[in-house]
Amino acid sequence: MVLYRSPLRVVFEVFLYVFFLAFLALVIVPLMNVVAVSLSSKDAVMSFRVSVLPVEFQTKAYELILSSRVFLSSFGNTLLVTVANTVFTILIAASAGYALANRSFVGARVVFGYFLFAMYFSGGLIPFYLTVNAYGLNNTRLALILPYLVSVFYIIVFRNTIARLPREIVESAEVDGAPDRAILFRIVLPLLLPMVAAFTIISAVGFWNMWFPVLIFIRDQSKWTLQYLLRHTYTNPGMGVYAEGIVENPENIIPENLINAAIVCTIAPIIVIYPFLQRYFIHGVLVGAVKE
Repeated sequence: MVLYRSPLRVVFEVFLYVFFLAFLALVIVPLMNVVAVSLSSKDAVMSFRVSVLPVEFQTKAYELILSSRVFLSSFGNTLLVTVANTVFTILIAASAGYALANRSFVGARVVFGYFLFAMYFSGGLIPFYLTVNAYGLNNTRLALILPYLVSVFYIIVFRNTIARLPREIVESAEVDGAPDRAILFRIVLPLLLPMVAAFTIISAVGFWNMWFPVLIFIRDQSKWTLQYLLRHTYTNPGMGVYAEGIVENPENIIPENLINAAIVCTIAPIIVIYPFLQRYFIHGVLVGAVKE
């Protein structure tokens, strides 16, 4: 059975496909150019002969980047910040959301109002910097972790979603004598697994791309993150790559080769992992979109 489609519907679908193909090209073509530059020779890049395919193929830039002490330490810092912040942010948000959704929690509305107020109003960058500095976190990796562990938005979504679960599920566990910790991690969170996966992806991508806190808090090169390293090398292509010991000054390699190779190495983990988690992301966003 063939469904009838009106001419207006056909025109709309053609426009939709053309629009998304053009949008895809705007994303893919620059990425292909970055990869091509990173794999091309010095002469090819300097003569502007590189477009979307490598010219005079070589992998010297990747060999230098992946053997760079600064790049490897920045990769380790980024991995630490991403894993620690993502795990603890989700755990804190889920625990706080479960507590606020618990009917036996006296004063839950007051605490919930406090979270809402904190989400809409903040002290600004300068008080935030002074607070971090007052606790002695300046120029430490903890400055990239501790201030970002609480996500009020995640807490609110968890609270609203848990409150909408059938009350009988939690009550049956309470009758069996299960503690709140077991109810949360063995009953509630498995039911919200798609939403947890969505928040995990959003948080991981956000923390993986962290660079501004490094700019205002970190002074030691050994504590840089990948994104800040990229920013530094991109804004200082000559001095930033060679003079500060990020890589040794090699032959037949220019900063553009190294910068584009570093970009590829930085975004590759996210590009590889994201397609496998996309279905959880879409499902989780739909679940989390239900408001009380």
